[in-house]
Amino acid sequence: MYARLSSRSTFAGAMPIAMVVAAFALALALRLRQEPAPLGFDEYASLYFSGRSFAELWGPWMLRETNPPLFYSLLKLWRMAVPDSQTLLRLLPLLLSLAQIGLIARIAGKRWGWAAAAMAVLLFALSPSDIYQSEYLRGYVLAKLAVTVSFVGLLAALDDDRPMGWALYAGGAVVAVYSHTTMLLWPVIATLAVLAEAALRQGVGRAVLTRLFAANLAVAALSGWALWIAVAQVHAASANIAWIEPLSFEDWLSSMNLQLLLDGEAGSALMAVLMAVGVIRTFGDRATRLALFILIAALAMFKVADHVHPIISDYTLHWCASFTVLLAAAALAGNGRVLMRGGVLAAMAAVGLYELVTLVWIPKPQDWRRTVETVAHSPHAALLVSHESVGLVVQQACMLEYHGPGCPFPLVVMASRAPTDAWAFGGYRGHITPVRQVRAALLPARRVYAFSRYVYTPLPPLGLDENRYRRVEWDDGELIGPIPASDFRKHA
Repeated sequence: MYARLSSRSTFAGAMPIAMVVAAFALALALRLRQEPAPLGFDEYASLYFSGRSFAELWGPWMLRETNPPLFYSLLKLWRMAVPDSQTLLRLLPLLLSLAQIGLIARIAGKRWGWAAAAMAVLLFALSPSDIYQSEYLRGYVLAKLAVTVSFVGLLAALDDDRPMGWALYAGGAVVAVYSHTTMLLWPVIATLAVLAEAALRQGVGRAVLTRLFAANLAVAALSGWALWIAVAQVHAASANIAWIEPLSFEDWLSSMNLQLLLDGEAGSALMAVLMAVGVIRTFGDRATRLALFILIAALAMFKVADHVHPIISDYTLHWCASFTVLLAAAALAGNGRVLMRGGVLAAMAAVGLYELVTLVWIPKPQDWRRTVETVAHSPHAALLVSHESVGLVVQQACMLEYHGPGCPFPLVVMASRAPTDAWAFGGYRGHITPVRQVRAALLPARRVYAFSRYVYTPLPPLGLDENRYRRVEWDDGELIGPIPASDFRKHA
């Protein structure tokens, strides 16, 4: 009899740990399930910036870029420590992402038990947006981690009024601001949530609110550089973010589903139900109330900011998924009924995996590695692109793949009348060729490949129909060719 009870106790104690570990294993497996995606346009921009000096990154030179320099500086240090390869480069955001998931799991586990921690990890594991951003070589994942650290500090400060809590809140907020410009809204969002929670529960005294505003003043002071450059950029002519447009209501809902839920009808609906249950079951917990008010304030503030200048894309709000995940994880608060909680986790995993594999669309960016390799392996071939920014990205791709100063083939960069990407101005190491001189520049080649991206289409200005030739298409770019060099002479 004793042996049976002991066996059950061991099983009950081991199963929760096993489920949390299994959720982490699933998160890692889904991120490593295949060869890393090729670096995209913006990611090569990250490589370009990480190759600049710290003086340039943290000086007026950065007026050209709408994102702060902290992630580029971290990437610069990372590249000093590891060899340049797409796999090792993507390891940086992956490690940041896993740290953020672990921190959210710790919050959920400490507040609500092992099942909540496992659910938090599982929801991030099944999130297509989180999977995509966990290997995306930009500052979004660093901003998400910093906001989570700031939230941990805020909870500690409000629960116990500890100086370390206020330091963590302010420090995390500053790192978030220097990771992405939209994070200037985070202290405002956090403050609105605290005020709403104080008005509802009257559990925050005047002294604590005074310390909160003092911490926000410290954040504003320490974020002075980012504030200055953001204001200067508003008055500068830049096409870096001109492509972002205000979202229709339908697009808004779709973006919120992608960034804050699971982007599948069944999985997102289940997550929404879990969030409602979590709020109802644990509303007495300050973490739940703050997470709910932060979510509401974030949606409101980003929508307000959208009227000043559109800032919502399929990346800029995913940091807030930390709070939707916390609310959903709270539905499993408690440590009893191991089999029941395990069943809920298993059901969520089954639905999420099915939708992730069969229904959810994850973008496939243009493959610059395949582009440069195709041209390099084609004898007497040249690559034609339009616009300095595209030429700069091709050059960065060649530097990464061939570890040299340029491409092992002729690269002809055609001048474009399209609005310039300010971040690339002066960055291309080569000649920008006027349209009338392009044919002469291509004369030594026997065949030509062309890369077309959005408005940067090099063939129409030369009188060539790009639909006549073979092409490889991605979600935001296409490689056209090979094109016989004689076709360019025919239209001269």
